[in-house]
Amino acid sequence: MNISYALMNGVLLLAVLPVVIMALYLLLLTVAAFAHPGRRQITGRFAGPREAVTRFLILIPAHNEELLLGGVVDQLRRQSYPADRYRIVVIADNCEDSTADVARTHGATVLERTDTTRRGKGQALNWAMRERLAGLGEPYDAVVILDADSTVNADFLWFMDEQLVLGREALQGYYGVQNPLENWRTSLLTASLAAFHFLRPLGRDRFGLPCGLKGNGMCFSRRLIEAYAYPAFSVVEDVELALFYLRQGIGVKFVPGAQVFGQMAVSGRAAGTQRVRWEGGRMALIRTQAWPLLKEGLRLGDGSRLDGAMDLLVPPFTLLMACTAIPALMVATLRGLFPGSVWDVVAGLWVGALVIELGYVLASLILIRAPLVVYRRLLFAPLFMLWKLGLYLKMALSSRKRGAQEWVRTDRHAMDKPDPDK
Repeated sequence: MNISYALMNGVLLLAVLPVVIMALYLLLLTVAAFAHPGRRQITGRFAGPREAVTRFLILIPAHNEELLLGGVVDQLRRQSYPADRYRIVVIADNCEDSTADVARTHGATVLERTDTTRRGKGQALNWAMRERLAGLGEPYDAVVILDADSTVNADFLWFMDEQLVLGREALQGYYGVQNPLENWRTSLLTASLAAFHFLRPLGRDRFGLPCGLKGNGMCFSRRLIEAYAYPAFSVVEDVELALFYLRQGIGVKFVPGAQVFGQMAVSGRAAGTQRVRWEGGRMALIRTQAWPLLKEGLRLGDGSRLDGAMDLLVPPFTLLMACTAIPALMVATLRGLFPGSVWDVVAGLWVGALVIELGYVLASLILIRAPLVVYRRLLFAPLFMLWKLGLYLKMALSSRKRGAQEWVRTDRHAMDKPDPDK
């Protein structure tokens, strides 16, 4: 029996080491985020001099987005940035509805694309950048990419302009949730994106590291557009593009004051379909890129590559919490049944990692100044965790694979009064 318990103790001790490393990584980013003066930009109000230098093209790739697109374009036309310094361009990609007509009616320039073999957001953006932007007949200095269900804060372009004037060429704004209070699911997604889209980029930026790309609220200089267009075509094309830039030595700068808010899926079915696509695409990138990136970082002594590999290897937070909480509970139970100093060490490591992870979530909500109801809805986290674990199990058991280049639209609905400046 003693040998069995010693073996179990050794297994749990070895298993906790990668979890502790990931928890310490998150703790380091949390401390750095609170030390970053840019955290105050969460207000979304630009306080610098308003001397518009950059001419923007705002690109909106859209596939069957007639429901929300008109409101999105109207809201963009109310930017505080001078109206003659930016232009809204909608890419109506393989649409079967009135997306193109809605965009034109609301004052946007429309690029219509039909290509049934090369379908997807990345393909649409690459086509527009390579083949159509030069023919628009209007000069531009930078391109902003927004999703067709998004709203942005009124000073979004001022924050981007400031960084472009300083010489930055790849930028990522804070991508948050437009409907955080709609139900418990969107509240928990608010907590998740606060951690992944605000705290972690802010912490990485504090260390001078690239912050990665989130697919919405991105901005690129004209030089980058003309040199590379959009060379990313997978389901997680944003992560793929960030890794491409990383290997080119181009860092993505986090701009916390430039804020974009997307509508999150409300129903479990819609959220599940979306999450399976994202997580499946991310897992494919981890298999093909994480370890090579880690080896490159170690060989070259490149902190950006090491951080990029770590960002890939840290699992989705729900999975990380589950993989920490369940063993922590088991070890705490064993410690109570079989007291001993060795169990104290193992239990301390598991529980310590769990406490860090919980603190990381709470710190993220504090940084984005989330409403109190979001904190209360963290009580639904175990239910959300079970739902996510079911999705991962489904992904592991399913043999059906969706084509990597397929564009699948997530169901959306009209919002009552979206307020991007709240």
